[in-house]
Amino acid sequence: MRARLVTSAVVFSAALAALAVAHALWISRAPRDPRFVRFMRRNNQRANADEVIPERGSSLDRYGQQLSIAEEGSTFQKVLDELQLASGAPVKLTIDADLQEKAESLMAGKHGALVALEPTTGRIRALVSAPHAAYLNRALNGLYPPGSTFKVFMAAAALSADVDPVFECPATGWRPNRSTPRIRDVQAAEFARRKKTWKGFGRIGMGEATVHSANTYFAQLGFTLGAERFDNAVASARLRDSATVLPAGTISLTGAGGGVPEGLSDAALAQVAIGQGALQLTPLAVALMTAAIADDGLILAPTLSETAKPTLRARPFTLAAAQRVKKMMRAAVRRGTGRVCDIPGLDVCGKTGTAQTGKGADHAWFTCFAPESSPRLVVTVLVEGGGFGAKAAAPVAREILLEARSLGYFK
Repeated sequence: MRARLVTSAVVFSAALAALAVAHALWISRAPRDPRFVRFMRRNNQRANADEVIPERGSSLDRYGQQLSIAEEGSTFQKVLDELQLASGAPVKLTIDADLQEKAESLMAGKHGALVALEPTTGRIRALVSAPHAAYLNRALNGLYPPGSTFKVFMAAAALSADVDPVFECPATGWRPNRSTPRIRDVQAAEFARRKKTWKGFGRIGMGEATVHSANTYFAQLGFTLGAERFDNAVASARLRDSATVLPAGTISLTGAGGGVPEGLSDAALAQVAIGQGALQLTPLAVALMTAAIADDGLILAPTLSETAKPTLRARPFTLAAAQRVKKMMRAAVRRGTGRVCDIPGLDVCGKTGTAQTGKGADHAWFTCFAPESSPRLVVTVLVEGGGFGAKAAAPVAREILLEARSLGYFK
């Protein structure tokens, strides 16, 4: 009997010890377990309930400098919260604090977005959504007509399909059929305002059409390419797919997909080919489209995680097509609509965009990369209601490129 009592006492003591250890582990680990935090947020009704919820997740830049990049209550902040709960440390992002600070200052007072990323790694070095809001990240989720920046995609898609035509581009414009309005070039309206007569571009090829951003050329190019080959190019570039830039356990920061309709009619495709009509893209999507030209036809997966390894996302264009369009974009900066970004010694390749919205002032775009021979950085700028891309968006991109050069990106 005594032996049984001793044995029971030993077992009971062992159980108490195990329970104490478990309790100690629970006290030390539970507050950092996302499952525990979610349970407490749902069920704890105590007045001091916040005491058991760890502080907001924070982030560091690529060099370890503290960042304030996410709005409280935003998906971005929720992802940082969860990642810090899992690791117990601030999240190290790909963002460059100095470049981010410059981008934030340039976009202050504007509505729009800025994306700067490395085309050969996919790492995002600056990401701005202006003004700050918890409910919308314009850079990742804002859908806008891309205007003439989309002509870069059309040129590369056509060349990849061995379509390289010369078209007559008259001042009177062009239309795919008699039932649709004419698609005209902006130069015609500019000459008319000055009470002068414009002769049109005449017969031009893709290079000159890109330099002068000729709507009449690219509308005909879309018509010639056709819906099937256009859809194939869009699918190859994954323009309709979302892109996760910062994954976490139960929530992720993701760039929106969609915005590119399928099975377009000839008339609709003519409008989409100049970046108008039913087409809408995010600033991130335009940056990735630009990165495909910079990186010889490849798109690396965009990421905000400094620990993520470069991963191929898509291979939409042939090497030859990307290299041809790269030269066209360089010419557009040297002697075309992007001249404001012709920075000596940097060989910037770019494309302006002015997108009609039908609801007020046009959106201003500029997307570019540098240098031409070995692209290190893609910069895409959107200014809502900014008007001409050359006047409102390109100067912002120029300042970012200059800042990047001072930070050593182009050495």
